[in-house]
Amino acid sequence: MRDVVVADSTFYSCCACDIKRKDILFRFLSVYPFFLGDKISDELPKSLVNEKNFAQLVYVYNFDYFQLIKPFFGRNPRHINDGEYEAIGIGYMLDAQGKLRFLILDDRRPNKFAKRHFSLLGPRVKGTIGFVQEACCEDHRISQEHALEFLLEIETALMSGKKQRPCSIDPEICTAILMPAIEYIRNYHVNA
Repeated sequence: MRDVVVADSTFYSCCACDIKRKDILFRFLSVYPFFLGDKISDELPKSLVNEKNFAQLVYVYNFDYFQLIKPFFGRNPRHINDGEYEAIGIGYMLDAQGKLRFLILDDRRPNKFAKRHFSLLGPRVKGTIGFVQEACCEDHRISQEHALEFLLEIETALMSGKKQRPCSIDPEICTAILMPAIEYIRNYHVNA
């Protein structure tokens, strides 16, 4: 059954740091199995990683993912320890096992890298916003209320201007992706 989620650190940090709503993160962690590795974990706030609820709700999956992506890696070698590439490696392994539902990559370069070099992952690669929309409207694992709450928190963080690019979202992404997703979720449940 394809229900596993692999996310880079941006998804976790969005909830825990940018919108400061761990309850939203734990809601997602309780309805999907989430896998991460040491590199992703190292990028997260220690207060989150050391939290008992977090440790109980995620699965740690470690292997030398870089050997998998090495033939395709054209970036500066200093990026080999980026959590996004670990997420791609873990996602690839779980997809080969028929388990991966979503690979959440918010940064454009790793997102395109995964789609270009691992084409079978393409349909599973989403950003945070796409993941929330599909978790709500396709998988029905998150209620409309909870999906909208999360996306509206992201919008509020962006509009407040307190942090540049909260949840890796800038005004362009807000207009092109966030606002249409909010509208889609609202209308989906009206028309469903």
